[in-house]
Amino acid sequence: MLEYFAPGFIYTLTKDVWANFRGSRRRLSPSEVLALRQKWKGAFETHIAERHHNKLRKDVIIRDMKRIDSYPDTLEGKGISSWFRVGLVGTYHRGILVGLNWGTLVEEADGLRFRNYKAEEQGDLKAMLIGRIPYENIESVDWEGDEYYGLPHIYCFFTYKKEPYEGLSFYEEIVPPHGIPFFTELESYESVRRRSRKRGLDSFL
Repeated sequence: MLEYFAPGFIYTLTKDVWANFRGSRRRLSPSEVLALRQKWKGAFETHIAERHHNKLRKDVIIRDMKRIDSYPDTLEGKGISSWFRVGLVGTYHRGILVGLNWGTLVEEADGLRFRNYKAEEQGDLKAMLIGRIPYENIESVDWEGDEYYGLPHIYCFFTYKKEPYEGLSFYEEIVPPHGIPFFTELESYESVRRRSRKRGLDSFL
């Protein structure tokens, strides 16, 4: 029993409890991360290509692994929902890109900001707010869906401040003459939001 009170054990226990409280990253080895990236990369790229070729919607359902039994209930407390619908719009070198909302931004000398829709400002650039979900945070995918939503259900660990995204940014859609549309990053959500708030603007529309 005495080994449970050794400094190493207490440190490990404290670290695990704190990580769970904060919702930090999963503790995976480099080999495990690589295996998950290789597992999911081709599957998602094939799915996106097929949906584009067949001119089908790209909607998916994101599910929280720790709250899978909350589905399909919608009444929850504060914070991000345990499941929600987004658009699977692409991939990046670490994971998938999911579209949250379209809107318009204004270009200024120091960067982008939200448009002032109350003043009927038109804006300069159509952009999509996109979340990046790493492959290693995806546990499973039900590609067929269920009786509630016949869409792919992507089961994720919400490990970034209890959200599935390692980052949120604004992206511009590029539509080539031939091939699948893709998105290029413009600026992070946080930097655009800070700049917008200084001007009294708080909504991306």
